[in-house]
Amino acid sequence: MNRQDSAREPLLDRIVTRLFVGTGPEAPFLIRHGWAIPVAVFGGCGVFTAATLWLSWAGWGHVLMWTLIVLGALAAVLMIWMFVTLWRATRGPLPALDRTPRKATVVLSADDSDGHTILLRYRGVDGARHTAQLADYPHGSWVDAIAPGTAWQVYAFRDPGLADSVVFLTEAHDDVWRAGYVLDGVRIGGEGGPLKPAPGSPFLREDGKWRFEA
Repeated sequence: MNRQDSAREPLLDRIVTRLFVGTGPEAPFLIRHGWAIPVAVFGGCGVFTAATLWLSWAGWGHVLMWTLIVLGALAAVLMIWMFVTLWRATRGPLPALDRTPRKATVVLSADDSDGHTILLRYRGVDGARHTAQLADYPHGSWVDAIAPGTAWQVYAFRDPGLADSVVFLTEAHDDVWRAGYVLDGVRIGGEGGPLKPAPGSPFLREDGKWRFEA
């Protein structure tokens, strides 16, 4: 965007762009320093509080009260709907699993904002190469063993559309202790959590809470 185009852009748009939009070393100040979300949240709360006080001072308190009641009721309904939707989405069997053992090589084992991510490269049901996250979240004592370049035996979903979601360690690795699970992108965008540390797959054991479609 040249200077002339920038001058024609509304002032508010230019301010928002400079503060919140962009990535990398040339990103705006708030993005570079991780302040964009806090500023947006607390700034919005500050504006809302100021507007509330002004409306109360101006004699619109009764209108404001009923507005807040209506907004609160709508928020409660939306939250209930969201929780019910998530509960339904994460119940029931997982998609069908292809029980053909496949060799997978670890290509990434790193800590990020969501925890420790392990990615493996393998040849999927469709014969193509895919990269998927490890569904078995290893105990800390096993993280170093599942290092980039190491090979593991995994199961993948039968549906090629899920080839880049997650893969599962086979029974050949029942000595590996697991401490959690990751099912991101299988039923909802982000799904996972901790488990009581134990050896063996939490997905394949008979007494586990997960089942796969036939």
